[in-house]
Amino acid sequence: MVGTQVQTTRTVIPLHVVTGFLGSGKTTLLRELLIQSPERIAVMVNEVGDLGLDHHLIERIDEDLLVLPGGCICCSLRGELHGALARLQALEPDRIVLETTGLADPAPLLHTIGHDARLSQAVRLAGVIAVIDGPRAEDLLATHAEVRRQLDFADRVVVAKSDLTPPDRLESVLGWLQASAPGREIRVAQAGRIDPAWLLADGGFAPGDGARGLRAWLGRSPVESSTPHAPYTTHTLHHDGPVDVEAMQLWLRLVTQLDGPKLLRIKALVRSTADGACYVLQSAERSVSPPLAVQKDLPQLRGGEWVLIERGLPPAVVEALLASLRLALASA
Repeated sequence: MVGTQVQTTRTVIPLHVVTGFLGSGKTTLLRELLIQSPERIAVMVNEVGDLGLDHHLIERIDEDLLVLPGGCICCSLRGELHGALARLQALEPDRIVLETTGLADPAPLLHTIGHDARLSQAVRLAGVIAVIDGPRAEDLLATHAEVRRQLDFADRVVVAKSDLTPPDRLESVLGWLQASAPGREIRVAQAGRIDPAWLLADGGFAPGDGARGLRAWLGRSPVESSTPHAPYTTHTLHHDGPVDVEAMQLWLRLVTQLDGPKLLRIKALVRSTADGACYVLQSAERSVSPPLAVQKDLPQLRGGEWVLIERGLPPAVVEALLASLRLALASA
């Protein structure tokens, strides 16, 4: 008797790429999306540096979330996409959302998705969402080339932090975006919330037209670059004991005003001496966010983990910055 071999085929899963510069509000948008959407969404978070913190903000930490720390997926981690997507595909989600690092140039990543036969059997690119920091929009575009590239390859744009953007300023940003990114759909997020149906609708990639539609979209500008983004350096620091959250907020406000735009991002996950809860402390250039409580306890966190991302700070300044952080932690 000859047995019959049954072949199973997996559905090609829609893939949505969420990009935006450091501190733009990507993680907040993603967290709210997971709360609002009735679909089962698998999430891949790519973080700069060896210490991943962003995924703790998403809260829904289960088998549907995969973290890719230690590098930028647009360059050093592109080769890991196969394994990562295969793991998520096996969970049979309705769709996959990939949150890139804030320093990612989407072009090499999209080029890989569009030209790799194995990936095209697993996922189809359904949309690229660029998240723009409302209060810093024009300044970021003028200062960081990545912002221009993120807008260039997005089919829709979300303006975040509208609560921190005065109405006349918000109107100016929207007008500027319409001129800078013509043809893109633009919406304003309210407290990180946006209509999931709009956010996850198929974009300008002509999904019915297969790879040809994606190649046409990518043809808007060159997709390969020997330097996807300018060099940056990450520094990580571990602290063993709980800290005074307010004292650390004061340190953040002081150092960000001194070192300015070259100090791209500071993010920390700490345990508070006041209530024993875990908090995320963060800044983006000179903008310092209020402490954000993590809604679940992290028993492995006894003290604090810090990540600093800088571009072009002199070594002596970096050493002084880290020394001031160690002193502030010791005092807190």
